[in-house]
Formats: sequence, structure tokens, C-alpha cells
Amino acid sequence: MRFEFQCIPDLPQLAWAARLRKGDPAIQVFHGSAVEIRENVFFDGAWDGSFEDFAFHEASTVACAGAHIRDDHVVFAGPSHMGERFYSIRARGELLVSNSLAFLLALCGERLDPEYPHYYLDFLNVLRVGIKVKEKRLRLLGPGFVEMHDCCNLRIDPDLTQTRLEKPVGPPPRDFLSYRSFLERALQGVIANAGHVRRRYCYRPVTMLSQGYDSTAISALASKAGCREAVTFRRSGGRSGYEDDSGAAIAVWLGLNITEYERMDFERLPQFRPEEFYIDPEGNDRHLTVMEQQLAGSLLLSGKDADNIWPRPGGRHWGVLSETGRSWLQDLHMFNLGGRGLTEFRIRAGFVHFPPGTSGAVHGPVIHAIGRSREMKPWSLGGRYDKPIPRRIAEEAGVPRHLFGQKKKGGPAWPVSASTTWIGKVRRNLGRVPAWRMAGRLLFGDRFDPAWRKGSFAVQRNMEGAIKRYLGVLSDDARPPAGAADRRRKPGSNG
Repeated sequence: MRFEFQCIPDLPQLAWAARLRKGDPAIQVFHGSAVEIRENVFFDGAWDGSFEDFAFHEASTVACAGAHIRDDHVVFAGPSHMGERFYSIRARGELLVSNSLAFLLALCGERLDPEYPHYYLDFLNVLRVGIKVKEKRLRLLGPGFVEMHDCCNLRIDPDLTQTRLEKPVGPPPRDFLSYRSFLERALQGVIANAGHVRRRYCYRPVTMLSQGYDSTAISALASKAGCREAVTFRRSGGRSGYEDDSGAAIAVWLGLNITEYERMDFERLPQFRPEEFYIDPEGNDRHLTVMEQQLAGSLLLSGKDADNIWPRPGGRHWGVLSETGRSWLQDLHMFNLGGRGLTEFRIRAGFVHFPPGTSGAVHGPVIHAIGRSREMKPWSLGGRYDKPIPRRIAEEAGVPRHLFGQKKKGGPAWPVSASTTWIGKVRRNLGRVPAWRMAGRLLFGDRFDPAWRKGSFAVQRNMEGAIKRYLGVLSDDARPPAGAADRRRKPGSNG
């Protein structure tokens, strides 16, 4: 097998898609200008291993997606975290694989079903089940479907047979010191890989920093690994209103040069493209567009998904396991898609997203037990917002205790209207208890979720805009045959 590369300059610079045909040794690869390509390999990010070996498909900590030809087959590899994935679809006797869902649909001529009201929650449920469920499919307008590949590799043979390959898993940490050492090695490895001199495009580390636990701990690890650049939002939503959340005071203690941004300025930006955020159309990921110029060419380090790994008050509540410490990367309490809708913006702006807290996350139960162990008691403050692991990481890096982790904040100003009535207060207070949230989902599913219809139909609208952008830059030989989508419509669909 061999790759035949075709660079399309007007594509998002880190977008790629591969077209495979049964029995054909040539694999067409359409890619943007910043995708790293070699004779038998291509990829769009970094991993915690030697750059010159290009063995990202063998790494356990991966912040990229790409493919590697191995003898008579090809292995596609995706990130080791749940924030991004790669997609595949079979259409007209071909197999297409891409790091962009919109690019994939543009190439094959397929579309999302405009009448299907569950797309937002389909993406949400993918995160809730983690990698315990291996096969994940996304409904389309016609009889076909898209396969979503999370935290895995995919072997494809010349006859287009697919085999899922699990990512390698190292030994679980023994205690806090071994766990922190593992995080430091993984982060240092990814930073070194991203900045390797033999890359066509090098990426400098930039850490996101707020007054929360996770970003402060990640920034402490990043500073030790040589990162000197940080970004922060001045304010975030909290129970007291839209309040100070800047990490500027913390940056001083970590030796970071920090730039502050106002998150709600994104809507006024001429370069803001709402269709890029089709997975989470009204989510917080859109706010990062105010940082676009600074994020370009960066390895963005964030605290995303560490919330599901580093324990808050845990154990069991009335027989229901708390919201942290699950195996298989499950997050059964997930209620929004924050941090999971960055792909299209990221690949256009040209940066790599790496949440270091997800490294080793398959050992969630062990990590959870470490955070609740006796050795961590000095770093436990009690209450509902208590995370001993990130607190110890930050404090031992020199950050004063009072500067971070005091109360939960995040996103734009939190709505207060739902809390002014007695029933709103009851729902808010019950929603804080993991057992009640789980019971509500078991009894009622997602029918009371405000994103059930509104969010899902916004997914289709934004997806159409993203597909049009891809079709506008594709060459004739990359475009789907005329009428391909019409031939695959369901009987009776009004399209």
C-alpha cells in the first residue's frame, strides 16, 4: 500500500481525509498545508515519543490523528483523549477516513438527517459511555452511517476489512508521586515532540490558566516542562455572577507570561465562524476564537476532562458511584460538550490541543483512590469543590493556596432565572447530588434536557455551513458525484 498526497491550499491547514478502494494499493490523501507528511505516514499533531520514529500509533499519550502504512495494511490512529476522534464511512464501494466530520461528509456527498432531533445528545452519549462501547455510529439522511473512532487505532487491510486496535496501556500509578512523575514525563514528551526541529511546522506550548483547580495544576506541570506562555479569560460565570477568573496572579508564581481576554468578545469578531462549532453550537469552545492569533502555531495545554479524573468528594451516594473515578473513560454525569467541539476551529487556526490531565485516564479508579488516600488529606479542604491531586501539584509548585480552587466557575454568566422559583431551587439543589442526577436520567432519559431538540437541530444547521465551506475548496477529482446525497435519501424524506 502507498499514499498519494494531494495538498489543497484552501483547506483548513490541519485537515486531512483518506480515500481507500478495495484492492487498490494507492490511498488518496487530501490534506491542508500544515499536515506533516512523509512517504508512508501523515499526522496532524504530537505524541509522547520520538518524532523521528513516527510511531504515534504505538504511543499511549497522543494529541493527534493520522495514519501509518505497515507492510500490507494501514493503521489510522486517533487521540488518546475523548475530546477529539476520527471518523470513517463506506460510500459507493469506497472507505473514507478523516479527522473532520464535515470534511468526510463533503467528500462522500452524505448529509445529516435534518429531521432527526437527537444529534447533540448522540455526541453527549458517546462521552458518557466512554470506550466501554467500541462501536459508535452516527445516523445519516440515507441508509448509511458514520463510524466514530474514540481513543483507538484502526487497522485497514487491502480488502477494506477494519480491525479496532486498543491503545497501549502502561501500569497504573502506585501513589501520588508516581502519578505526578508519569504526568510530567507524558507532558515533557509531547512538548518535545511538538517542537522537534525536523518538523515542517513546530508548535510552542501555551497553557490555559484560570483560578480553577485543573488549569492551575496543568499550568504548574507545564511551567516545569519549559512552558512560558499562558492565556486566560478575565471573567467567568459563578454563583455570585460574572466574576473575576483571571489566572494572572497565579502566572506570576509559575513564571508565565500571560495574556488576558474577554470571553464574550467572540461574537463581534469578523473571523468568527459559528459553523465550525457544529458539535456544540452554543458551547464555551466558541470563546477561544478571541485567542485565535495567539493560539496559531501552539500546543494548547488545557485542563479539559481532568474534572472526570481528579476526584471531588467521591465514593458512593446511596449506592451510586460518584462522578469521578470510573474505568473505560466513562463520564456518566456528562451534561455538556465543552471542550469537545474545537476540531474545526483548531485545524483551521493551526494549533494542537492537548489536555495533559487525560494521560493515563484509563486508570481512573486507581487515580481516584490516590486522591482520596490518607497521604492526600493535607491537600483536602472539604466541601463540594475539593480536589487534593491538583491542589498538591499546584501548591508544591509554589502557588499559594488562596489563589485557586476556592469555588467553581466557568463559561459565561450563569443564568439565575431558573433558581428564582421554588421549583427551580429544588431542581438546582437536587442536580448537585450525583445519585439524583443518575436517577433522573434512568427515569426520564434526556427528555428534559434543554439541548434535546434545540441543540440537535443547531448541529444540522451548522454542519451544512461547514460542508459548504469544504465543497467550496475541493478540487473536481475530490468532489462526490453529482446527486450522490439525493440517491441515498430515505424514502419519503423531504430533505
